[in-house]
Formats: sequence, C-alpha cells, structure tokens
Amino acid sequence: MCKFFIRYITTIVLSLATVLTTYGQESTERLILNRLYELGFEDIRVILVADTLYASFEDPTYRGTFRGPATALSHLAAEHPEINDFRIEVTDQRMPQLAVRAFKREGIWDVSVDRQTRSIEDQLNGIKAEHPTAGHLDITPYPMISIINNKTDHLFDFSLRIAPAFGITLWRGARLTVQPIIPIAHMLDDGDSKRYIQPGCININQRIIATKRWDVQATAGTFIPQRIGLQAKAAFHATRTLDFYVDAGVTGTAGYDRRQGFGFSVPKRVNAFVGVDYYEPRTKLQFQLAAGQFLWGDRGARADLTRHFGEYAIGIYGVITGGERNAGFHFAIPFGPKKQQRKGFLRVRLPEYYSMEYTMTSWFKYYIQRMGETYNTRPDASRADNFYQPAYVEHYIKRCLNNDFPL
Repeated sequence: MCKFFIRYITTIVLSLATVLTTYGQESTERLILNRLYELGFEDIRVILVADTLYASFEDPTYRGTFRGPATALSHLAAEHPEINDFRIEVTDQRMPQLAVRAFKREGIWDVSVDRQTRSIEDQLNGIKAEHPTAGHLDITPYPMISIINNKTDHLFDFSLRIAPAFGITLWRGARLTVQPIIPIAHMLDDGDSKRYIQPGCININQRIIATKRWDVQATAGTFIPQRIGLQAKAAFHATRTLDFYVDAGVTGTAGYDRRQGFGFSVPKRVNAFVGVDYYEPRTKLQFQLAAGQFLWGDRGARADLTRHFGEYAIGIYGVITGGERNAGFHFAIPFGPKKQQRKGFLRVRLPEYYSMEYTMTSWFKYYIQRMGETYNTRPDASRADNFYQPAYVEHYIKRCLNNDFPL
C-alpha cells in the first residue's frame, strides 16, 4: 500500500513537471516569436529543443542580407541567456536561402553560414508560419539617372526618371512587380524613348527550386529596358563560394515610340549565357565570367571583378563580342536607411541601394550595332541587393555580433 502510494505521488509529480516544462517552453517560444515580429521579421516559425533555438523568418526590414539575422541573434541572446545554440533559416519570397548557425563562447560569437537548411526545416516541419509576408503591397520609388557623353555638338545628354515599383508576394516563391517609368527632367533628342512614360519591370518572378545545390527561377513579363518575354536562370552551388549558372531568355521589344505609340513585338530574340561566379572570402572579391549570345545577336564574353566593402559593391568589367571590345565600371551604394519597418497592407519604402553602370565606348561599331547589351528582370537588380553569398553573410554577421561593424 505504501509503495503504491509513493508510485502514485511520483507519477503525479512527474506529470506536473512535464506539463510545467512544456508550458514554459511554449511560453518562451511565444515570447521569441513576438519579439521577432516586433523587430520587423515576417513568416516566422520557432521551436525550442533543449537549449537550441530553431527559427525561420523573412527579413523585409533591414538593409542588406546580413543585418537582419545579426539583429535577431543580438536581441534573442541578450533576452534569453538560457539558449546556447541558434539555428536560423533566412528566407526570401518564402523560399529558403541561408542557414545561420551561431553560439557564444567566452564572450565571442562563433558563426557559420551555408545553404544547408534541411536540418532546420526538419525541426520546423508542421509549424505554421505566423505574420505572413504574402499579401502586403510594397511601393518603392527607384530613381533612374542616365548620362551619355558621346555628342559632338554639346557636352552630354541626360535624363532623370522616377520608377515606382509596386511589389507583392503572391504565394511561395512568386513575386509580382508593376513598375511604370516616368520622366522628370531631360535633355534628349526628340526620338529618344527616355522622353516618354515607359513600362519598367511589369512581371511575375517564380523561384522554382532553392536548395543546398540548386537555385532555379523564371520571370515572365516586361523588363528594363523595353523588353517583353521570358527569362530563366538555373544556378548550381558547387561550393560555398563557387556557382555555375545558365541564364537564357527570349524577348521582343515593348515600349512607347513617338511615331507609333505604345507597342510590342512577338518575343523572338534569344539571349543565352553560361557563367561562373566565384567569391573569395579573404579579399572579398567577386569574380564573374559569362559567355554566350547578347541581346542583339552578337556573341562574346563578359568578365566582372567586384569588391564588396561592407554594404558597398564597386567593380570593373570588360566585354569582348563580335570582334569589338568595351569596358567600364559599376557600383552599388546604400541608399535608404538601415531599417525600414513594414506594417499594414500598404507600405511605402525607399530603395535599399542605388546602382549604376558606366560604359566607356562612345561610338563606332560597338555602339551603332548595340553590342554587349543585356536587360534587368527586377527593379532592385544590383551586386549588393539580395546578395545571399554565405561567406559574405557569415563574415559580416560575425563582425556585427562582436561589435566590429555597426548594426
């Protein structure tokens, strides 16, 4: 009888301890989820397994690809010292991009970043994401500045245009963008298309695959400048710093002409490239080499060398195509504030970066035959925006957490 009574009491105590532990864990998870939402993250999932936090979120608030995860780790570690290990999946358009693993030892953060998100996904399987990013309309006004100094009767032509982009995530991997281009001021010839309102990126982008090894996406609609059609890209992540890719499309013209008004042609013109993209972590140099057929049928190759200075990306490039050569430089610099909170259905934002590319060739065959030309399928295209390079992100998260780079 006494043994039975002891067993009964022990069972009750253990059951109560289990309930209290489970309740405490769920309460902590809820606190963490709410805190991540307060910080500006969306599509949030969290689960605690012993002293390890598994979390997944999308970052629409912080500039760049490293500041958001670094901010989340900094706040959660300070507010929940019982958590020793953090495993965070960073998503974009609700598709996995990076896995961030971090822990603090003797006051120093150790961080590793790669694309192996499967183990985090397995832990979060079955947990519904809260505060979804889909269904929110973002309005971002992009400035467009063009300067052409190939005239003999005056110093240069210029145009200043504004291109507000209306973007919304529709479903997993899908982003709809509608962007008119509106002239503000210019000094251009009468027939120049930049004098008139034009369609910019009015298209839908669908990311089809995003895994440790593959990233496959396609975009259909209008592109910049004045193209309409379909573009697809498949990238193979050979290592953490080395990618191989195929980028191909078929397009026609689309835009406003003074004589014919607005119109478009049937997409028939094919462009296609195979390329390699390598990032060297020590020097922070990104080397890109692509060969294939450019927009107007000329065939050749282009090489880019870009140096990443924190959030700045500055580089040079060279093109050889159809027996002709060209070169120039490009840059992407921070434009908007470090943090832009997105609340509600309609959200007005500034661009995170401003980018520009300058080409040296001013006349002759290369210019007349429009050699070496390409187009952009998204309004925020630059070498700094959406730069989900694991070694780059790892380096700057570690610097932010160890107070060596400003959050």
